[in-house]
Amino acid sequence: MLLGISERISKILAIVLFAATVLSLLSLRERASCTSALSLSIPILMYHHVGDWGESRADWAPWVVRPKEFRAQMDWLVANGFHTITFRELLAGQKAGESLLAKSVIISFDDGWSAQEGVVRAELEPRGLHAVFFVYTAAVGATPNNSGYISWEQLRILESAGHEVQSHTVSHGRLTEMPPSQLDREMRESRATIEKEMRHPVKVIAYPFGIYDERVMRAASAAGYEFGLRADADLVVGKPLQYRMPRIRVGYDDGIEVFVKAMMLSQSQINAQKPKQ
Repeated sequence: MLLGISERISKILAIVLFAATVLSLLSLRERASCTSALSLSIPILMYHHVGDWGESRADWAPWVVRPKEFRAQMDWLVANGFHTITFRELLAGQKAGESLLAKSVIISFDDGWSAQEGVVRAELEPRGLHAVFFVYTAAVGATPNNSGYISWEQLRILESAGHEVQSHTVSHGRLTEMPPSQLDREMRESRATIEKEMRHPVKVIAYPFGIYDERVMRAASAAGYEFGLRADADLVVGKPLQYRMPRIRVGYDDGIEVFVKAMMLSQSQINAQKPKQ
């Protein structure tokens, strides 16, 4: 059942940003013994589909955004001075000990649907914005086709324009239900395939359906990922947040008012974390 707008507002406004301690190149065990850390705070927006068909598919509505609302959201980001970064830029800055620029945001698209390319070309690039695509490799073909999913050829072109590709596993299965060997394969094989096709390190994984547990987080760390992403914005889930990073899910009933309130709250929380002058 879909949440009402007021309930969606309250859930999104509860805690909507990633405000976590993250350490570079450390396993879960190594990180537990560390005393120094770099604090990063950045909102991560999560999208799947942009279209007017959410009302006809109630089960999909939480994962669909109306085109007019998506355009309004992107316009608001630009008008209010936000700029997009990729996870590679985030990690590079972390390793260099650099602070994030004010009003940084990450825009992510899950699953690798071919229609996402058109959305990015039409709505993000003219506004100077960039996106991160989380793809599951079993669905990605060599060249454009009629499968409904994007191709490696298209993804390479998108990366040449400043976008980024990261992992969403091999098959988009429920990771918590997999035996250890399959879980390990989903993590490692997807990363290796994307690295081969895109020719850059892959350090971030978005868990399919946002489902994870302690075993999944350990597998992500063991497979070489530095960040693991969920599909909700609740920070009250324990530590370490490095492998359960929250995202702001934008759905069919989330108008511009909901979006603005969420982003404004994220900025107030980020500003509250800054050292007093």
